[in-house]
This record gives sequence, structure tokens and C-alpha cells, in this order.
Amino acid sequence: MGEKTRIIVHIEAEGAQPTVYLRGEGAGLNWEKGTQLKPKADDEWVWETDEPFTSGEFKVLINDKTYELGSSHRLYPGASIRINPKFPDQ
Repeated sequence: MGEKTRIIVHIEAEGAQPTVYLRGEGAGLNWEKGTQLKPKADDEWVWETDEPFTSGEFKVLINDKTYELGSSHRLYPGASIRINPKFPDQ
């Protein structure tokens, strides 16, 4: 087992809490089907893996449909990333 890689996503959502997903490549992610994050707090979601990989990239989606704005994020083994993505309706 490798070192844990972690992504923490902070989204300020009004009303119903969204379901947050990642799509990408590397670390077991793919662009065809999202991987759901676990809620950590009212406005934070987390994804972790100890799967070995060399590098990757990802984007955050709401309900596995609405992509965040901007470029993909780079992902490296053992990294802990905290992001505040922006979406079209914000």
C-alpha cells in the first residue's frame, strides 16, 4: 500500500446539500464515470486513495453532471489538496 492521497473539496451550497464527484485520470479516476466523495462537514467532502499512481488530473462535479469552471487540477501521489471549486450557477 502506498502513501494516502487526499482531496478535500469545500463548496458553499444553499439549500439541499449536493452530491460531489470527481472525474479524471490516474489514481483510479476516469473521465467516463464519476467517483463520489464522502461528506465530511456541511460544506466539505473528501476523497482518499492509497492506490499507487505516478500523476493524474481531475475536476469536481456536482451530482456527477455539472463540471466546475476552469482547468483540471493536477494530482500527485501522497498529496493532500484542499480546493474551493466554482460552478456555473455560483
